[in-house]
Amino acid sequence: MMMNAQIIREKHPFAVCEIHENKDGSEFIGKLTYLGKENGTLYGATVEAVRSQFSTICSLFDEQGGILRLGTIMLGYHNQEFQGDVLLPDGEIIGSWCSDDEEWCHFTKDGDEESCLSAPSPWMLQDSIGDWLKLQSKES
Repeated sequence: MMMNAQIIREKHPFAVCEIHENKDGSEFIGKLTYLGKENGTLYGATVEAVRSQFSTICSLFDEQGGILRLGTIMLGYHNQEFQGDVLLPDGEIIGSWCSDDEEWCHFTKDGDEESCLSAPSPWMLQDSIGDWLKLQSKES
């Protein structure tokens, strides 16, 4: 158990993960920010577990063109593939997205065959996915 409220800071050019131990010492929590905006929380039994999750997320940025916004990671964004998986910071795949003409973009929920959300840009689609997730969590 940590003796003080030490915060360990892991950095990437786009993201930061501030890791601290929870109050009762039972787990470590990583506050995830992307370009200065909070975008999720990582949890692990050890600091190394949270560091490993953050490292995996950073590799998604670097190797698969991922962008993190509104608590979702869209792969294929920065590498201009304009398609890929959509996942939560904990690694859960919630669906996939694609663009039919690098403008109109569509999100298909994992397990479905037809898209359930569309928007005129990847950025706006990610906003719609974030709103959809908020609705899902309210209904749970």
